[in-house]
Amino acid sequence: MTSLRVDVPDEEDKASSSSQSVNMRRKKSDEKWTSDSWTMKGILQSPGAIMSSLSRRKFEDFGRRSSVEPYSRAADMAKYRSTLEMRDSRKEGEKSGKSGKKKKYKPEFREIHFEPKVSQNPNLEAFRKEDNRVVTSKYNIVTFLPIFLFEIFNRVAYLYFLIQAGLSWWSVVSPYSGIGATMALVFVLLVAGVKAVWEDVKRHREDEILNKSITHRLLPDGSVEDISWTDVKVGDAIMVKDGENFPADLLCLYSDLKDNVCFIRTTNLDGETNLKIRKPVDLKDGNEHVTYQDLLDLDLTLKAENPNSNLHSFKGTITVRNHVYKDMSFSPSEDGDSKPSLDIPVTMNEMLLRGCTLKNSNHIVGLVVYAGKETRIQRNSTKTPLKIGSFDRFLNFQISLVILMQLAMCIVLAVLNYVWIRNTGVNHPYLALTFYVEGVYSNGFVQIVLNFFTFWILLSYLVPISLFVTLEIVKFWQGFIFINFDKMMRNPVTKEHAICRNSNLNEDLGKVEYVFSDKTGTLTSNEMQLRRISIKGDMYGDIEKRLEDDQDVVGISALKYFDQRLSTAAKVMMGLPLLDSAISRGGSSKQVMAFHSSKPSVGTATDLGLPHQSVNLEDFQIEDEDPGSPKPSKDSELELTPQSALALGHHMTDFFTNICLCHSLILESTADSDKPIYQGPSPDEVALVDAARQLGFEFVNRSQGNLTLNMLGKEVTYEILNVMEYSSDRGCMSVVARTPDGSIRLYCKGSDTKVMAKIREGTDKNLLTKTDNDLHTFAREGLRTLVLASKVIPEDEYNEWDNRYQEASCLFEGRDDALNELGLEIERDLELIGVTAIEDKLQEGVPAAIETLLDAGMRVWMITGDKQETAVNIAVSCNLVKDIENLITINVGDSEDPEKYAMEMLQGAEKRIFHKYTQEVQSVTDIEQIPDSWQGGELTIDGPTLTHVLGDDKMKWKLAQIVARCSGVVVSRSSPSQKASVIQMMKEYEMTKAAGNSKRFIRWYKRYRRRLQGKMLSIGDGANDVAMIQTADVGIGIMGKEGRQAVNSSDYAISQFRFLVPLLLIHGNLSYYRLSRLIKYSFYKNITFAFVMFYYQFYNGYSGQALVDSITAAVFNVVFTSLPILLFAVLDRPVGSLSAFIRYPQLYDKRNNKSLTTLSFWKSGVFLGIIHGAVCFFIPYYCVTTLGRRSITDVYSLGKVTFAALLGAVTLEVALIARYWTWVFFWIVLLSYFLMYPYFLIFPYVELALSFYDPANIGVAIQVLGSPVFWFVILVCYVITFGMRFIEKTVQWIFYPHDSMILAEKEHIGERKGKHLLSDLSGASAHRLRALATIGRDSRPVHDSSDVLDETEITQQTMSADGEEVSSAPNETDSIQNWASLNSRKVPV
Repeated sequence: MTSLRVDVPDEEDKASSSSQSVNMRRKKSDEKWTSDSWTMKGILQSPGAIMSSLSRRKFEDFGRRSSVEPYSRAADMAKYRSTLEMRDSRKEGEKSGKSGKKKKYKPEFREIHFEPKVSQNPNLEAFRKEDNRVVTSKYNIVTFLPIFLFEIFNRVAYLYFLIQAGLSWWSVVSPYSGIGATMALVFVLLVAGVKAVWEDVKRHREDEILNKSITHRLLPDGSVEDISWTDVKVGDAIMVKDGENFPADLLCLYSDLKDNVCFIRTTNLDGETNLKIRKPVDLKDGNEHVTYQDLLDLDLTLKAENPNSNLHSFKGTITVRNHVYKDMSFSPSEDGDSKPSLDIPVTMNEMLLRGCTLKNSNHIVGLVVYAGKETRIQRNSTKTPLKIGSFDRFLNFQISLVILMQLAMCIVLAVLNYVWIRNTGVNHPYLALTFYVEGVYSNGFVQIVLNFFTFWILLSYLVPISLFVTLEIVKFWQGFIFINFDKMMRNPVTKEHAICRNSNLNEDLGKVEYVFSDKTGTLTSNEMQLRRISIKGDMYGDIEKRLEDDQDVVGISALKYFDQRLSTAAKVMMGLPLLDSAISRGGSSKQVMAFHSSKPSVGTATDLGLPHQSVNLEDFQIEDEDPGSPKPSKDSELELTPQSALALGHHMTDFFTNICLCHSLILESTADSDKPIYQGPSPDEVALVDAARQLGFEFVNRSQGNLTLNMLGKEVTYEILNVMEYSSDRGCMSVVARTPDGSIRLYCKGSDTKVMAKIREGTDKNLLTKTDNDLHTFAREGLRTLVLASKVIPEDEYNEWDNRYQEASCLFEGRDDALNELGLEIERDLELIGVTAIEDKLQEGVPAAIETLLDAGMRVWMITGDKQETAVNIAVSCNLVKDIENLITINVGDSEDPEKYAMEMLQGAEKRIFHKYTQEVQSVTDIEQIPDSWQGGELTIDGPTLTHVLGDDKMKWKLAQIVARCSGVVVSRSSPSQKASVIQMMKEYEMTKAAGNSKRFIRWYKRYRRRLQGKMLSIGDGANDVAMIQTADVGIGIMGKEGRQAVNSSDYAISQFRFLVPLLLIHGNLSYYRLSRLIKYSFYKNITFAFVMFYYQFYNGYSGQALVDSITAAVFNVVFTSLPILLFAVLDRPVGSLSAFIRYPQLYDKRNNKSLTTLSFWKSGVFLGIIHGAVCFFIPYYCVTTLGRRSITDVYSLGKVTFAALLGAVTLEVALIARYWTWVFFWIVLLSYFLMYPYFLIFPYVELALSFYDPANIGVAIQVLGSPVFWFVILVCYVITFGMRFIEKTVQWIFYPHDSMILAEKEHIGERKGKHLLSDLSGASAHRLRALATIGRDSRPVHDSSDVLDETEITQQTMSADGEEVSSAPNETDSIQNWASLNSRKVPV
């Protein structure tokens, strides 16, 4: 096989003018280039490129004008970029070869053969084994058991219970039967397993939805079949239609557009909404279009680099074999049976990556290069992490400490037992302790060890196994009932509810400190709308007026609705008539356009040629004037004068002509509407042109370099002469057009910084000042601004410039620089026309949501792939950036030494933080002295700068120090991996800062404690957010328009950003509140029980004798004490109205919260249990007396007395900590205690019926309950235990109340007066809560806690089949406390 190549000239080529013939431009290389050589000395071109050929300095034939058609310009630009990219790759290879250094990136390759007519391609078999399935689930049938057990036994508690269950079967040492401990462990594992399976089944279903999406495969006979994404294989030819996502990474072979180009939206990859250009591989001459038959006749081999994560670069080559190449004069003849071949380089410009969407291209056909896990988007994602909730981490450590305590207790008791036997026990012959039998051993060490295991099992109640069952049930209920069916988080349009995918993290929702959010599709709805304009320094329109709300209002009526002054001016222009002449010449005359204001004096109007004398404004009044029309600013009077109406009419024509001409849009017909829709790479352009159409200035058609407009009913055609595209360097777009009257005008539109620099010197300073003020006003309102400018170009000046422009457009080397210089030349001395202000429509309630999150003490970051200017505008719109004038900006730009410049900028940012803190609080000498609670800074940084910062530990640490003192941070132009790196950076910073200079265990403990505190949450909607979602402690997916990959990788899913507020502030707060008390109470009751057993050992010779039988002990955990705390953990709340959590977001801040810390756990969960255990043992032990027939001095009678005292004490404790009593909870608490007495009396008869004689129960209850001492003793125990806690709580409520306590008291006082917590809202708070749909217009909660749902309805709703709409599902805000069909009103306490 032979291959051909063509040299593309480099910068050193000096040859040749435009007079060279096409044949002379063709050159056969003296050196061979093979597909194995990546140190290229030449650049390969397509057959079309060889046949058309490139001159050694020219990019195209000199005689051809640069195209003004959007598709043609896009195709030319795509080819040009591909050629430049290949040239740069060659130079890099040459440079590496000359220097002798290895390449920074050396790819390895795979070969993919594509020949549709050949059914079997053996070299594809290895690649086709890789299916296109994407899996986000954690388990499958094979891996579930090992992974689940590994996760479970990674927790100290479950490992403890496993050892405990094993020891309990050793009858020599166990005081209890092994069945109970084993069944308890199996039950706990079963509950946890069912919960894990339930959650993972949801993931499997969501994966199936994605994997079963339909795409289209091109068959060898030319037909197309529909297949699922799962069936897509490497080497397939896949057809993708407009609006469809690419199912794999494809090499574009065919586009249905005539210009051999296609457009894609890469929002899923980089967050950008503007369309990107891609082109098919040049398989034919550049002027010929590839047909389906050409595809079917292909015989090619793609040599592509192996799968990697690079989203911006691709290296490969296609070897095309075809007999037609033998006819080319420079092609070798056939050699044997092999065909002549041609090698065509491939770059990223021909690649269509999975996750992107095809737009405005009808359809394409692509060759699958990478599928499934090999695709670039999957290479940028990480494996679904096994996230562990902070309470699970907390329990691991605390249980370890409790086990150490148990270990010490068992050693002490075992040693005391040995000492007692040797010193005291042998003196009691009836104990027979001198006979060495089972239980009594001559070897002291054996005696101690075996007794140690006995006490270990006896005191196993120190760690409550019931806690873990209760935790699983409560978390399941919180997640899959409360969160999944909360009406506050139900999308009113799509009817989608929130989804809890990982209830293990429920408590972490209540302690979020950082929120990292994507922009596009997460904060914004990606809908641009024109809101206001400024013409010659006067503002028009109102941000509250929304044209899109009434599409039927068009023309003069729409102008009137937008601003009455504009409609009046338009009527004057149409009535004289002056509009026709203004439109024909492309706008106002040169003198009028140059005038600095739309309010000329009478004399000036006469000088400008404005016939104001003939104008009577009363003749142009519009009937049915809208009283709600926007009011003018102070600088502009609503009452127009005749001369100002004429001037405004002309300037308005300039303004809207610019909008209708200066763009790259195309029209696309739709079946749904008679009106064509506008499509283009910039959503800003679409918004402007669409709004102009509604206002009466319509872009009608584009054909053969002409644009047809309809300006207030008059149709005109402009010839487009030149188009200077927008680029980030230029910052503007310009169009040169020939107007209907033959004159030539330039229309420019772009950013204020770029366009204002092009304005004519000598422009009125007052106009510049007013325009600058308008720009600042729009920026503060969060609107995206573009400045419009124009000028008239003399014919001779234009012709001379155009000759140079056409020549520059044909250059290969230095083309961009030459065109930019010519653009700057023609764009001088422009006349300022006005400013447009576009709203990137935020999702409903986003500003209020961010304000609430900031008030709750969270730091909110926006991390987006979009450009910085756009990101900052959105940040201002959504209240993330409140002081744009003092926004800290860190951008290295094109600095020669970016690392040094980045460090200088970071140091400058640090000084600004110092200065601001010093001004607001006090002077400091080190940034670490500024407390975390102060968040006065706001910062923005771009992705290229972030690359340098993250690569240097010192800069990374300094950046983290700065942003930790910022309430709002905007990161723009960031890649998916950078999003994850930013979160990891802040994690490392917080850990390192918490550890300080500590060593070893202290360092570990401080890091552990910090890990349990503030959590990091990320939220996004696209595939580019997956890495960020998985890296954060809590990942939230938005169920938006960009696919389901973010949702499938998330822990929780919501449909709108504002739902994050109830998710965190209500569900997070309640989960944290309930679970923390559940943990402390569960340990409290079990430690109380265990210490009763412990104290008794000091009175039974440390024998390991249990005071309570094993069945009663099991019933204590499973029946008597489980339901009250379970119901508490499901229903209790610190305040009655859940909307109060949103009304008072400060309740969320957990920085100083001591609800569940090591200290509070040991105080309330351990030491309190030790004290109450002492009360419940020692008082009964020393108070029981011999009373003849009613004697209760035996061990089992004493056990019943202590058990009753113990149960009453722990029941009163759960009643005391409850803050929200319902009738359900009231009756459960009473029943859980009073059922003890029937149990005492009835259970012995059950045992007898089963022929089981149990001396610990039979006859004991009657003896105990008949003794007055029993009732007196338990009453004393209740008074002491409850009294201690009541006094403690009273002191806390009076002298050291929590915020929630004060709020509860306020609520209680308000209820007496018939008010609720939302009755006294300020205007700002009411506006915020209405935006979050928390209250209605009457300021009452939207979801009032007085709603009642019966048990049957709730059961039907919660058990409804998957996929069915749940129309009225229960949630906490709808009183799920009515779960037992009881009234949810508080019990008067």
